[in-house]
Amino acid sequence: MNIQEAKEEIKKTVRAYTARTDGGSLRIPMKRQRPLLLIGPPGIGKTAIMEQVARECSVGLLSYTMTHHTRQSAVGLPVLEQREYDGKSYTVTSYTMSEIIAAVYEQMEQSGCREGILFLDEINCVSETLMPAMLQFLQYKTFGSHRLPEGWVIAAAGNPPAYNRSVREFDTVTLDRVRRMEVEPDLRVWKEYAARRGLHPAVLSFLELRPERFYVMDPGHAGFVTGRAWEDLSEILLTMEELELGVEETLFGQYLQEEETALEFAFYYRVYEKWKRQLEPDQILAGGHASDDGTLLLPDLPFDERLCIVWLLLQRLLSMGTVLEEQQKLSDSLGFFAESLPASRELQTVIKERLASRQKGLQVRKENGLLSSEEEEREKRLARIIRACAEKLRLGGGMSVFTDRSREEAQRTREQQERLASGMEHASAFIREAFGDGQELTVLLTGFTEHPVCRELMKRECPELWQEAGRQLDAEGREEELRRKLQNHARE
Repeated sequence: MNIQEAKEEIKKTVRAYTARTDGGSLRIPMKRQRPLLLIGPPGIGKTAIMEQVARECSVGLLSYTMTHHTRQSAVGLPVLEQREYDGKSYTVTSYTMSEIIAAVYEQMEQSGCREGILFLDEINCVSETLMPAMLQFLQYKTFGSHRLPEGWVIAAAGNPPAYNRSVREFDTVTLDRVRRMEVEPDLRVWKEYAARRGLHPAVLSFLELRPERFYVMDPGHAGFVTGRAWEDLSEILLTMEELELGVEETLFGQYLQEEETALEFAFYYRVYEKWKRQLEPDQILAGGHASDDGTLLLPDLPFDERLCIVWLLLQRLLSMGTVLEEQQKLSDSLGFFAESLPASRELQTVIKERLASRQKGLQVRKENGLLSSEEEEREKRLARIIRACAEKLRLGGGMSVFTDRSREEAQRTREQQERLASGMEHASAFIREAFGDGQELTVLLTGFTEHPVCRELMKRECPELWQEAGRQLDAEGREEELRRKLQNHARE
């Protein structure tokens, strides 16, 4: 299965394992809850999806890399105790609480969250002395005499032996106690995630053209490239471009640790740089032209350069879609906050208390890895708006300061919707005029449909464009045909 399918299966499992009867008992007893075991090559997002699942299911998350643990830290340290049996006193060995189990209880105390995921990474790399204790934990959910709290789900991950010399194969006894899920890299799924994250257009368009370069991991070869590497490279490229630091050739090989892939992408990135200088994407999206003197002869370009131009526009629009999504959430949150305020003379105190409570909750979620960077930024902006409204209220304004500001944010949302809808129409018209109704237009429209905000807005505000997308990606398999054409172009 791909990483998205694995994520959905994990979410279903968390909900099933934490579900309770009317009497409050777990529907599936802990002893029948088989731990999830994700096995797949490195760099495909096994750890990242655990964070996403925890956020989306509103449960805690505690992660451990098992290669860093000894038997003593997992099971606990031995201590001597005096106990009486049959009227006689004996010195016996007991154990302190497992470091892992203790951390679960500590997180429960700090966050107030009684349910969560205990994620054990690199589980098939544990030491030989720890392996028997791990087997006991997978089956009975206990380390030594200490049990994992009810409501906590065990998930583990590991790499196949071909990718890690420290890995040991699981025996039948172990496999009979887990739910094994084989996860493979999938460019289509990763591209949807990457587009929403606003990854660099050169990365996205290059992988559209050369999909076989997305994941290069030959156990018998020294070089490798992973999805993690492409995402990290994208982040540094976007930042260096924004700061105008200049990108040197050596940078690509530091992330793409397979020589041919690094060289190919370095060449392609220079093509991207050229068109970024010559095109004016914002002007095109506003209905202008690519060049004031009209000297750009786009139809005569090689296909890789045409694709680069498409993604320059597409990435800008997808980023606008992500911004719109955050603006919509901000507007909704502000409206809800304003509507929930009581008509009271102690309104300043109420606002202060609610803000403090909200910030405390966010801080706990951040410490536990459950707060995304996008949500953190949105909450900071929301807090600034609420404080500004509270200050106006203190200076004599009425409750209308909140409702007025809420209307302003709603209006900003509508304006951004209009800009995005207009931008999608202008970009489509430009690509059609420059390249016709070929695969360039199909790539653009496919990108719109893969971003949920752009897709819904196109369906609602741009019906003709939505119908065109349907014709381009009809049931006869145009999308699959496009992928074959892109691969043929890459080979040529």
